[in-house]
Amino acid sequence: MKQDGDYTPETEVHDDLSYKQTPWASARQRQGLDSEALVQLRVNLNESFGLASNWPSLRQLLRQKGFDMRPRAGRLRLVDLQSQVEICTFGKLGHPRLELERRFGSLPNAH
Repeated sequence: MKQDGDYTPETEVHDDLSYKQTPWASARQRQGLDSEALVQLRVNLNESFGLASNWPSLRQLLRQKGFDMRPRAGRLRLVDLQSQVEICTFGKLGHPRLELERRFGSLPNAH
């Protein structure tokens, strides 16, 4: 049991993940994110997109933050690792698939 001094934002996130609930899982019910959540997600992931030098490094950086990528219907989609909810396309994050393919080459199988 946690004592008052044990609380950190990380423990709250960990507790949510243990029940497979994340802030991004709500994208399933709403069929997408509201603009405020999308901005928060862009800010959180922008550095990962900037640091990545190839597809494997991008995937690793995303996974370290609790996300993955999944190609579907010609688009690259951001997926919450815990809930497996497809949150949005990479284009909505400001990094369209075609732009990333120009940087990294053709997309290998992401599964």
